[in-house]
Amino acid sequence: MRKKTLWALLILVLVVLGIAAWFLYKQPPVKFDGERTVSAAPASFSLRFNVLNTEEAQTLSLRAGENLTVSWLIESGSVDLLIAMAGEEPLYQANGRGKGDAAAFDLTVPKSGDYTITVTGKNAKGWLNFTATEEH
Repeated sequence: MRKKTLWALLILVLVVLGIAAWFLYKQPPVKFDGERTVSAAPASFSLRFNVLNTEEAQTLSLRAGENLTVSWLIESGSVDLLIAMAGEEPLYQANGRGKGDAAAFDLTVPKSGDYTITVTGKNAKGWLNFTATEEH
């Protein structure tokens, strides 16, 4: 009986050590691995990422009549995008942009103010660019 108790105790100790090692060495998932660039003149924001598992946001001061050039390429995962001024209807919104999704277009800014660009990724890889230019 004593041998069975020792074996049971040894197995229990090994299981506890295994669980402790798993918790100690388990790495949290990577939230962002990439490059984030912001400029004031001209107002611009860009993200290039190998991993995006979080929300990235940037506020740009834009003037009525400016164009906001928007472009992206999503290589994998899923990305949601929102461009909005607080208290106003979104200037642009796109949800569930996925693998192979690419776009390039201009948005005309209807009202001067601070617009927040919010990009939310889930297991995403790719890039997005937002650059303000005066309308010609």
